Amino acid sequence: MEKNTGSSNMVLAIVDRVEDDVLVLVTPTKPNREIHLPCSLFQGMNEGDVVRITVEKDEEKRKDIEKDIKDQRTRLKRVNL
Repeated sequence: MEKNTGSSNMVLAIVDRVEDDVLVLVTPTKPNREIHLPCSLFQGMNEGDVVRITVEKDEEKRKDIEKDIKDQRTRLKRVNL
């Protein structure tokens, strides 16, 4: 089981339409919000489908990426041009 390393939020939305390979989702609660996502990431979605979108903040992964970037910068500073 994956460890929860941050906060998460869940959004309920309805696939309203597809425009230029973009899914346009609309939230059912007021005020209605549109969410635009590339169709290529979500195969098989059709107008009228109800979806749950979960966005989770991953603090542990963020720290790993920040360390990798710092390491890359350190290596770049060592390169003689």
